[in-house]
Amino acid sequence: MTEKTEQELTRQLLLNKTITDNAASCLFMMDKQGRSTFMNPAAIKVTGYTLDEIKDMPLHDAIHHHYPDGRPYPMCECPIDNAQAELTEVVDYEDIFIRKDGNFFPVICYIAPLEENGDVVGSVLEFRDVTQQKEAEEEIRVLNNTLEQRVVQRTTELASINEELQNEIAERKKAEEELEQKKYYLEKAQEIGSIGTWELDIKENKLIWTDENYRIFGLPVGTELTYEIFMKCIHQDDRDYVDKEWRAALNNKPYDIEHRIIVDGKIKWVREKADLEFDEKGNGISGIGFTQDITERKEMEETLLDSEKLKSLGTITAGIAHEFNNILAVMVGSAELLEGGFKDEKELKKVLHDIIKAGDDGAEIVKNMLKFAKPEGEDRSDYIFFDINELLNDAIDFTAPRWRNMAQAQGIDYTIEKEGMSEIPEALCNTTELREVFINIMNNSMDAMPDGGSISFSTWSDDGTVLISISDTGKGMPEEVKRKIFDPFFTTRRPLGTGLGMSVSYSIIKRHGGRIEVESETGKGATFNLSIPIGEGTILKTVPPEPASQITTKKLNIIVVDDNEDMCVIMDSVLTRSGHTVKIANSGVKGIELVSKEDFDLVLCDLAMPDVYGYEVIKAINKLGKRPKIGIVTGWDEKLKPVDDEEFKVDFILKKPFKHAVLAKHINELFGK
Repeated sequence: MTEKTEQELTRQLLLNKTITDNAASCLFMMDKQGRSTFMNPAAIKVTGYTLDEIKDMPLHDAIHHHYPDGRPYPMCECPIDNAQAELTEVVDYEDIFIRKDGNFFPVICYIAPLEENGDVVGSVLEFRDVTQQKEAEEEIRVLNNTLEQRVVQRTTELASINEELQNEIAERKKAEEELEQKKYYLEKAQEIGSIGTWELDIKENKLIWTDENYRIFGLPVGTELTYEIFMKCIHQDDRDYVDKEWRAALNNKPYDIEHRIIVDGKIKWVREKADLEFDEKGNGISGIGFTQDITERKEMEETLLDSEKLKSLGTITAGIAHEFNNILAVMVGSAELLEGGFKDEKELKKVLHDIIKAGDDGAEIVKNMLKFAKPEGEDRSDYIFFDINELLNDAIDFTAPRWRNMAQAQGIDYTIEKEGMSEIPEALCNTTELREVFINIMNNSMDAMPDGGSISFSTWSDDGTVLISISDTGKGMPEEVKRKIFDPFFTTRRPLGTGLGMSVSYSIIKRHGGRIEVESETGKGATFNLSIPIGEGTILKTVPPEPASQITTKKLNIIVVDDNEDMCVIMDSVLTRSGHTVKIANSGVKGIELVSKEDFDLVLCDLAMPDVYGYEVIKAINKLGKRPKIGIVTGWDEKLKPVDDEEFKVDFILKKPFKHAVLAKHINELFGK
């Protein structure tokens, strides 16, 4: 055997040993009699046995000898042992194993016979302890019966079995055969676990992938690779982020990221982790790492997050109802004052002002609820320059039903301190995502202060970064909790919590190129420290001019199409006062009929109507030879159809409730003064 072959074999075996030693799955190799000849550290940890304790007995007698109800489990009925005799593979087989201490635990298994030169020499068993998974599935079922059974997260399944090369191995043929055998096990394990490994020669820009890595990225095995080719596989919105993290890794920072790739036109999520080697000058020489397909995990997290958001909306419903009752009390009380008469115009204006103000407050509450319920965005085209202080204030307002209304009803006092929030530059961000992060942290703080306490906020900027600190006076957390707080599904509040809030927050901040850390000791509260890069360029927010309160155009012929009679009366009054001729259509069918017969300058059309939807009315109007101007007047906050589409072309959109001055502004802009 040549020195080069020995070095290659040693490198491969060391890589295999590293993978098996760090695999989360439990791995066993058995001989033809079912006795264990190898078990990895994960198997030792999960079963409680060492190899010396069980090597002289069938593995079945150690971990599979009884059913959970106490009945003996005959070895002849065991699918694990039958797989070898029947020369079959068993995939995703679920069963119950027994630890050394006698406790039962659920597992998912993969069993395959091992052949050498056409003869069966044993079998390999890979299994995962799915106790936590079963608990999570039960929790999801209780929280939301419509959710499907939780997809079993595929984890690292590396089945390469390796023993240190003995010094007495001298024959090249034997070494090559063993190397080929280990290579087969490694490739099989990577295929099962959807995990590919890679190695990059940084100086030569030469990238080497295993077959599974090619499969994950959807490229033909053997395709010539460089760093630039790898970058082209990445979702275009994630390329800058991945490149930035790799550049940071070349400066000796950890490389452990999640990002999207495009495979056959579809989006997949992967996790990448690598160790880099540097020369004496600190320059990167090479990197070795793995890629894991985590698409299923991401989809499940998104589903659970939707469930958690519904739960959060339910939590604040009581507070929102309280707010609306206060608003309705003002409006009803003011209306009764008007009904009873008034002394002078000043008193009348005061009562009318109170009604309008109450309506504005109600509209603002609905607006905030809709903002909270909007889905999380992943497209970086949604990133804008925005004031982080404003997002913090949004989070404080959104959670007010919990820290103020519900707390006061229970005699609990929460104090919000914002003195530390200073003027900071706007940062490039997804406002919906960051607002969600701040809400998650506030809810976490209130969970830690069930009897009340203080939450304080501080913001400042330094070296192109916005820094945020959120502190509470809660019970704090021990080191073990602090270490796991950002892990998916980790929670100290079962069954109330899903363990996703802080994990999602961590992913959002990382996606923004920032950092989130927690400082805490038991009994001394907690402080979350966040940093967000400001980003390139600058955008100044402008305040729109106050719209004109009166319609100043020529007199128009206008039709209002709306099934809400009260709304029609109001629109008729407003437009008639400005001297316009107004007709009312209380249905979509009536609206189409009138517009087809008469010439109108402007059509104001609702969307949600019982007979014909507003878009059908607009579609019919756009087919007319002489098309009037069209304005949508709707209470929906959903994403509307493209207004520049020829079929659904409109001139403006007005969201209910609206100020008359805003309607006047749109009409003035359309028809000129």
